[in-house]
Amino acid sequence: MTNKPITIIDIAKLLGVSKSTVSRALKDHPDISKSTKEAVNLLAKQLNYKPNAVAMSFRHKKSNVIGLIVPHISPFFFPSIIEGIEHEVNKRGYNLMILQSNESYEREKNNLDILMSNNVEGILASVSRKTKNLSHFSNLIEANTPIVFFDRIPKNIPADMVLVDDVSGSFKAVEHLINIGRKKIAICLGNPNLLISSNRLEGYKKALEKYNIPFNEQYVISGQSTSETERETNKLFELNEKPDAILAISDLTMSGIMKVVYSKQIKVPTDLAVIGFCENTFSQMYNPPLTTIDPMGLEIGKIATERLFHRIHEKNILEPKTISLSSKLIIRESTDK
Repeated sequence: MTNKPITIIDIAKLLGVSKSTVSRALKDHPDISKSTKEAVNLLAKQLNYKPNAVAMSFRHKKSNVIGLIVPHISPFFFPSIIEGIEHEVNKRGYNLMILQSNESYEREKNNLDILMSNNVEGILASVSRKTKNLSHFSNLIEANTPIVFFDRIPKNIPADMVLVDDVSGSFKAVEHLINIGRKKIAICLGNPNLLISSNRLEGYKKALEKYNIPFNEQYVISGQSTSETERETNKLFELNEKPDAILAISDLTMSGIMKVVYSKQIKVPTDLAVIGFCENTFSQMYNPPLTTIDPMGLEIGKIATERLFHRIHEKNILEPKTISLSSKLIIRESTDK
């Protein structure tokens, strides 16, 4: 018994009573004698018996646990979201179970199984880059499991979504670059198949169109890692018409871009204006500090969690809702003022 958790079955066997007697004694049931209660509680204390929280949650249909699935826990962006989520979860007396998919479809499916086996009351999820089949999420929604997607949201699925208005944010960034006189503007996307990439590319194109600047396919690159972004950025500066500005859609892509900027000794903002959807903490660590579109990580986490609790506690069926946050432009030294 020392190698596994003590159960009420173990206590019952040692005392020669039934499992139900032990269970009722631990709950101070009036039908159990005082001497039996004392014997059960004394042995439970000696053996360091702890009730099985998961089993209790299934019996009472309440675990006070919220499940969270993120693609990865890296220094970029998701820690801010997790901070916002934890604030709202803890404020309500709940606990948070965090799992990461590591950008794997199979692991994402396994994560959902783990969360459901632990009887979580609701799920917050950001979809992995490799996920194309959404049946694992659809099955949960059909079973009325409360779920809210954030940031990396799936297409064509009836669920609550919370994200930044990527089209508007990208438009603001490119418009700012145009207003300071830049015309050869490049953009570095992440996974081009993700909605976040297509939306930010859409905002980029809309700004170019508004100001009658021709769209140049050569100025659109993608990087799903720092090294890939670095390689693709180097190709930009091998063009005859090199860009005079670049928009990075994430901290990860920005890190690859800035490695190239430093290695080639490109002067920012004189030779190249740089702007990105980046966390303020990291943006100010570069030299010069970066002009950014605030990705609103903390706000996304808080609002997604508020929506999830609203769905958990609302007795009536709620219509799926997409909440799109308006991000703000923060001008620093990486673009002309």
